[in-house]
Amino acid sequence: MVERTANRMDRRTVSNNYAKQLSRTGSIVLGSPLYVSVFLMRFSFGLVLFTLPIYIPKAEFSNFTVGLIIAAYPVAETITCPVFGILADRFGRRKWIYIGLVIASALLFAFTLSTEVRYLIIIHGIQGVAAAMIIVSTLAMVTDVSTVSNRGREMGIYDFANLGGYVAGIFVAGLLVQTHFLLAPFYFGSALALVGAIFAYRKVKEKSGEWRSRVLSPLQTLRILFRDRRAAGMFPIWLSVTTFIGMVLSFGPRFGPSPLLSSFALAGGVLVLAITQPYFGHLSDTHGRDRLMMLGMLSLIGLFVTVIVMLRSRLSWLFFTPFLAMFGMGSLAFAPAALALLGDFAPERGRGTTMGVYSVVISLGTIIGPLLGGYLLDRYGLSSLLYAGLVILIAALAIAIILAGPNFNALRPRPTKSGKQ
Repeated sequence: MVERTANRMDRRTVSNNYAKQLSRTGSIVLGSPLYVSVFLMRFSFGLVLFTLPIYIPKAEFSNFTVGLIIAAYPVAETITCPVFGILADRFGRRKWIYIGLVIASALLFAFTLSTEVRYLIIIHGIQGVAAAMIIVSTLAMVTDVSTVSNRGREMGIYDFANLGGYVAGIFVAGLLVQTHFLLAPFYFGSALALVGAIFAYRKVKEKSGEWRSRVLSPLQTLRILFRDRRAAGMFPIWLSVTTFIGMVLSFGPRFGPSPLLSSFALAGGVLVLAITQPYFGHLSDTHGRDRLMMLGMLSLIGLFVTVIVMLRSRLSWLFFTPFLAMFGMGSLAFAPAALALLGDFAPERGRGTTMGVYSVVISLGTIIGPLLGGYLLDRYGLSSLLYAGLVILIAALAIAIILAGPNFNALRPRPTKSGKQ
């Protein structure tokens, strides 16, 4: 009895303390040059993310062509992420952040010069190279400055800055397209990326790089990373989740009722995701990564099933609201827990390479998503995306369980002998 009461008090104390922490998350982001750089990068990229599907003339190009243009970014990112991961391990993280932002600034302006398909594919592909420089380096830096005991929270705050930038970009893009002209988001994004580059150059610092002279080779890093089967089990799930996200982000703005309403809907969804990431990251620190990851994946499947049943049923949508809220909130638990677990597994001398491997999987999903989504839309219509997403998620969960072993225990990360990772 006393123990249960103490546990309830501990949980209440943790909840109250974390509510205060969450209210200060914005201040944490603004107080960290690294997180500010991530926010500005995603803000500028979010402007393009929303505007590009609208910018491509709907009457002239099929949905599959739109998918090809959008997929150029993740294809280039997939190819170059491992390269920049190795370079970040050998030559440091910081320089790739501001170099990537300078390149992104030039590319965002270049979008305004032509709507020719091959031109847009090339420009969007080079933007993927710039993204690879920034994402791999920033994730490696977050892993550098965090430990096993707080890595979930730090990855959650990283996701807050990352997704918060997307929210701002999508929202502002909708306003600019509605109130000004279609090229305005590209001009604004170009200026924003340049500001981010200058800020990163002047403000972002990194840890001493004494270990760079003895970095692990990519093969050594992968051998250590996949020593635990759970590391391998994460990647099919990441691939499935990002595949569906790629579908939604590629075609949501194109089929929305208006640019402004579409931007509100997308920004609202991403905002909820951003706000909850530090909380779920904190829970993964205190309750274990595996439990939060499983909660997120099962909730995603429940969300898809609920939406499909809702669309096929004659019942009022109000009947499904509690299920949508419950499964929708639970699905947000996966990302920060999985990122933190990946950081736990990453060897200190190969963190850049590890994040490069992670980025490859993420990019593959955002390649498959636009291409598969465009094909399904042209052949079978909008509802086919939901069925495809559900099948992909269930298959990914089955593969992950086979790879990792059917262990549903809430295992905490194992610290190294020094107590740090």
